[in-house]
Amino acid sequence: MATILITGCDRGLGEEFALQYAADGNRVIATCLDPDAFKARHAGQTDIEAVKLDVTDESAVAKLAARLDGVAIDILINNAGIPGPHPPLGETDLTLWRQMLEVNLIAPFIISKAFAAHVEKSEQKVIAFITSRMGSISLNNTGRSYGYRSTKAGLNMVMKSLAIDLGPQQICVLGIHPGNVAATGGRGLTFSESVMRMREVIDHSGPHQTGTFYNYNGQILPW
Repeated sequence: MATILITGCDRGLGEEFALQYAADGNRVIATCLDPDAFKARHAGQTDIEAVKLDVTDESAVAKLAARLDGVAIDILINNAGIPGPHPPLGETDLTLWRQMLEVNLIAPFIISKAFAAHVEKSEQKVIAFITSRMGSISLNNTGRSYGYRSTKAGLNMVMKSLAIDLGPQQICVLGIHPGNVAATGGRGLTFSESVMRMREVIDHSGPHQTGTFYNYNGQILPW
């Protein structure tokens, strides 16, 4: 049984990660802004510990890390994030952009720094960032989305630096693009399909893959 810590489990990919890992018999620590709502939706999930956490609150993150002192975390998944919108140049919301920087970029760094020692104690030793191909400079052929793109490009750089700095501890640090996920049907992957494929990437990773930017299907993406 592995221990998995996942941020942003109120909905979407984070919630699906928690459910899938728990279904396989793992211990899951699912951080949420509203853990009571999560518990109400999944009352029978005894392997999931829903914990209240605002990932931008550094002191709250530190308190959770201290509470889990001595717990070996096999997989840390930095999933919490603001997914959009993707406006053109003239409609960029600077207030939202600043919020995205806090949630999408700075918070995953805070989380990873706080829990690196927990991951080092484990057998699997993986820190995964749910990033986006929209953070790839090489793949940007359509412009727009200044806020979201910049936060994910920055996140990719944080991931790469952490991979180098945590290399001596044999921690594997990955960035994974979840694919085109359709929340309510239609074209694209379902949450279940996306998470299942990303878990395959995580499961097949090790120290030699650290610092790699992956697509959900295991393809390596350009920076």
